Amino acid sequence: MTHYSTLAVASALLLSASASSAAPGVAAATSAVRRSHQNAAAGPVGAAADHHRSLATEKLLGYKFENNMDDHARIDMDQLAIELALSIRTSTSFDNALTVYESGGHSKSYARLELQSPLPAKVKKGSDVKGKTASGDTIHAKAYEEAQEGDQIIEVQYPTSDGALPCFVGALNLVDREDTSGCFAPTGRLTIGGIKLDYDYDVEEENLNGRTIAGFSLGAKKKMYDTDHGCAGCPYPEYSAFVDYYGNYEYADDWIRSALSGKATPFQGAGNADFTKFGFIGKAEAAKKGTAYMAVWMYVIRELRDAIDDCNVECDLECAADDPTCTQCNDEPVKAWDEGVAFYSGSLAEQEDHGDGYLLLSLANKRGLNFGTHTDGMSWVNAEIFENFHEGAKHLTERDCRKAEKKAERIIALMQVPLIQGTLRYAHKNSVYGSVEQDDAGSIEKHNAEGATFAAAILPMLNKCSPKDAETVYKHMKVGKLRADFPAVRKAFENNYDCLGITCEDVGGVLNDESKYFLEKAGPCGSGQSFKRYGSSPKSAGGDKKFSVGASIGIAIGAFIGFVLVAVGLKKATGGSTGKEAIKEEHTEPVESYSAKDTGEKSII
Repeated sequence: MTHYSTLAVASALLLSASASSAAPGVAAATSAVRRSHQNAAAGPVGAAADHHRSLATEKLLGYKFENNMDDHARIDMDQLAIELALSIRTSTSFDNALTVYESGGHSKSYARLELQSPLPAKVKKGSDVKGKTASGDTIHAKAYEEAQEGDQIIEVQYPTSDGALPCFVGALNLVDREDTSGCFAPTGRLTIGGIKLDYDYDVEEENLNGRTIAGFSLGAKKKMYDTDHGCAGCPYPEYSAFVDYYGNYEYADDWIRSALSGKATPFQGAGNADFTKFGFIGKAEAAKKGTAYMAVWMYVIRELRDAIDDCNVECDLECAADDPTCTQCNDEPVKAWDEGVAFYSGSLAEQEDHGDGYLLLSLANKRGLNFGTHTDGMSWVNAEIFENFHEGAKHLTERDCRKAEKKAERIIALMQVPLIQGTLRYAHKNSVYGSVEQDDAGSIEKHNAEGATFAAAILPMLNKCSPKDAETVYKHMKVGKLRADFPAVRKAFENNYDCLGITCEDVGGVLNDESKYFLEKAGPCGSGQSFKRYGSSPKSAGGDKKFSVGASIGIAIGAFIGFVLVAVGLKKATGGSTGKEAIKEEHTEPVESYSAKDTGEKSII
């Protein structure tokens, strides 16, 4: 059964907003087939149909998964459920969001069943278990954990194969997204290795989840830092940077819980945030961005690093059947890499009504549109990241670990870009160059919360390069700082692009969403070759200004003549190519715009 109520209204609004803001060119850039939500009428918008995507059979932006990652990718459905709860903006809905964050509902679903008689023998983890749903459909499940002879409790994990009916319970009844159509019936009979065992259980209370967004942060120390749990590459450098900066191993969890409860963070190091300064608007933004861009972001890195660790295990690509000294290589490196791609993208990316989804793929495309770093709706960050995903998987298959590691490091560097762009975007909005003087209190709080969370997600990496510049960004972007010094924040980042492994070209400049000109003081940094994608090299960062018709015609004519001359010169200099990829029309023709304060500064876009 699927439960739903008035939360469906909030769901419809959120999903509609996601779809309307999606980058239109992503679908054209991928061979993935969008599946229609034929069952949407059966429950709240997006609930009953969200599980249809299969990463096992479809490519995502050209990436072919070697393993079934459907279950891993569904972590984004927990993110969506959290966002739906937060959109209600009540104390109860915030409590519900916290419970979904902690307990999940969509990923690694399993049932805890009480047997009516003790197990006659030990059941190994992964053993086949068969049962039936309440409607009589057969469930081909497996033992979630090992159970001992004499036990009367057994935990059974639900199937994740394409076409399997969903058992989405966990805490989802709190947000009207529960789907029990694929769950074990309340009472029934299991078959394990030919043995039949009767059971009963509470469908609402005993269907649980082994993978949650909270678990990404709470388990990070064991998986990314400690050296006594089989992590050969630990401590991983990125996670170490965050631990060093915040002074807490569970920094993301601390941020999220503090935002939801409206309390101050308990960091022992730097970067504390006092969420008592925020109402529901600011707390919601800090919490939902913290789950996606702090907790999930770091766990993607964990999987990439884990793939390299697995690759470095000594093994033989080929073994003779009678050679006991030969250790056959397994597919663990590629499996871990696939998991990283799944967590980066989620299951809802490229799905009807969901746009680019709710995780990092979506963020990169949104910020690419905001910063002019996109082509036909596909951000350059995503284009390069997926190219590296593909090449990295190939290197892992070939056990070329060093080349795979270089791909991982480039991906991680690029994953910083949308976080920097997000910080700059909201620094500009809340600066004298942005809209802060016209915005209402709710908008200012929202922008402060968004900027503070983006900053929190990148400050430890910046701090590794320059503690002084990290302190500058924190000072101007922290929670409660309702006016930002945009030039100072921008300069602090730009000082460290080389150290962070990125370029001015990767970041771009803040665009006016309507005119597509660079906003005042917000054009791209750098010059020359690094800005070939813009069609010309901006000398400085300018801003918008409205012109009279006569002035506009004059500027347009001058710009056209200038463009022809520049284009001819570039064509001669580069052999007919002015950039790495096709550019949308508005980024091909240089359009001059001037500062709103008549500084005479120009930006060419």
